[in-house]
Amino acid sequence: MEDQQWLLLNFTLPKEPSRVRVSVWRKLKKKGSINIGQSMWILPVSDPHLLFFTAISEEITQNKGTAFLLTATFIKEINAPDVIELFNSARNEEYTEFLEKCEDFSDEIEKETTIENFSFGELEENEEEYKKLSEWLQKILERDFFSSSVGLQAKQQLGKCQQLLEEFSSKVYSSSEEEGAI
Repeated sequence: MEDQQWLLLNFTLPKEPSRVRVSVWRKLKKKGSINIGQSMWILPVSDPHLLFFTAISEEITQNKGTAFLLTATFIKEINAPDVIELFNSARNEEYTEFLEKCEDFSDEIEKETTIENFSFGELEENEEEYKKLSEWLQKILERDFFSSSVGLQAKQQLGKCQQLLEEFSSKVYSSSEEEGAI
């Protein structure tokens, strides 16, 4: 763990226009980097991460800012696990929000099943929601560099959502067959 290599991006940007700072911040968060100090962001070393930080550095300098991109290792062995915990904590927050949305999805399927709303429109809506959940989980997994503790639970919950959707789909098709629509 102490041999872990890191990429560090330290930058400053003018206060205005604020949209540039917000844009950079959003991109850094979306890629899964974490902030370990004032305008100091970190990612594990990899070619894609280096390309990403390089592109962000260019965006910063093009907007009258300064950017410093470094590779580093922690001198104190205790720091690397602390940083990994920061990564895992950030992912666990994302997974927790994802799990809440999975619960909402399950509740919606249950509600529609209870009232026997087995329409194609409802199925289509639920398929779209499942697709969003699936894509969202994939994005989180791509940022989960150190296999945070909630990741497996999130994968399992998406599997349950898929099963619920398949069961609901069967009921929609059965209902359509009974009505002679198929």
